[in-house]
Amino acid sequence: MTRYDAVVIGAGTAGLTTACHLAQSGQKVLVVAKGIGALLLASGSIDVLGFHPADSLTPVKNPAEKLDDFLADRPDHPYNLVGKETLKAGIDQFLHLVNQAGLDYQGDLNRNWMLPSGLGAVHPTCLAPASMVKGDLSTGESMLIVGFNELRDFFPALIAQNINEQKLGVEAGSISLEINIPIAGAMNATPIELAHAFEQDVFRNQVIKAIAAQAKSYDRVGFPAALGIKQHATAVAHLEKQLNRPVFEISSLPPSVPGRRLYEALKAALLKAGGRLIIGSEIVEGTIENGRITRISMETASRLKAVIANHYVLATGGIFGGGIFADAEGMVTEPIFNLPVAADTNRHHWFDKKFISPTGQPVFNFGVKANSRLQPLNGDSQPVAENLYVAGAVIAGSEWTRGRTGEGIAVATAAAITAQITSQAAKSLR
Repeated sequence: MTRYDAVVIGAGTAGLTTACHLAQSGQKVLVVAKGIGALLLASGSIDVLGFHPADSLTPVKNPAEKLDDFLADRPDHPYNLVGKETLKAGIDQFLHLVNQAGLDYQGDLNRNWMLPSGLGAVHPTCLAPASMVKGDLSTGESMLIVGFNELRDFFPALIAQNINEQKLGVEAGSISLEINIPIAGAMNATPIELAHAFEQDVFRNQVIKAIAAQAKSYDRVGFPAALGIKQHATAVAHLEKQLNRPVFEISSLPPSVPGRRLYEALKAALLKAGGRLIIGSEIVEGTIENGRITRISMETASRLKAVIANHYVLATGGIFGGGIFADAEGMVTEPIFNLPVAADTNRHHWFDKKFISPTGQPVFNFGVKANSRLQPLNGDSQPVAENLYVAGAVIAGSEWTRGRTGEGIAVATAAAITAQITSQAAKSLR
């Protein structure tokens, strides 16, 4: 039976980032997940602190400056578990990881990029692909927003109108193209299909010809976030050279192409470092003996298979990701290790009456309580198991809409857990 230094359960940002850090530090790592996590649903950028809850309409320009105020307002937030220094380290480590893997991410904790969203709102984010950063609304440069009639969920005229009406100092115009996206038998295109089209010279040339005249009146040109997957850099360079101005991407509805690029980059980095990835298998239970996880059971085609490691990382997500279950009777559970979950048993208290609430939706704060080492607690401040750690949105208090902190939690907890495991490994070698 193969034994691992660490098994990571979950393949979202938190799980894959943790696994990559561990594998690159010399640990023997296995990642097991039912699916590829929420990366294909996310923008691909790393939100650390976008809005302060006390003023949910004003974007945070400098996350580092506002963290103390935010944490004073949210003492139960996971950032308080890991600390500001670990958060900064997590951001720096993630940036190094993805850029080393071939992506071009930019940013740091001392500023937020002010990016246009798929509705023309301001999306403040800490780290973002270079192709999105070029659309920063704080520069004052005018922009032409380009859409495609076959991409039904991206509305360039609406985006431009909302940017203009916010009086951000940016003039925005729009154009919607009637260019056939080369996908057989489809009336509607997805961002993934559009991304594959943008990897073809013929399609890019058609787009360039259709917008060249109007683009001359603007400083830069924005497209749906679908400018290629594997040939993203080539597609962007070609468009910029022919249009003679910067080209940028705007997040659209899922499936997310930048999220797909990030997933593929993290996967490649993990495998290159010697890690192993199993997608499509479910961990159904974990065995706890004498305060340690001794094994977990993984579904295979014919039977349950035992997986043994020195350390285990639970990165299965919160309510959104399926790491926390809530049934019709109001029972809220963590399904693998049956960890205690901090949750309100009265379902009438799960949601605020307002869909967009300044205090957030209580249900999204449900999760596993942890100590400063990110070990899950059993209710009396004692770890359930000394070799089990929780990462990302499965931790209680992680509600991402209040402050926009979801990906920040993922990279910060990845850094904290990596430090814990590698430190113990170093001690064992002395």
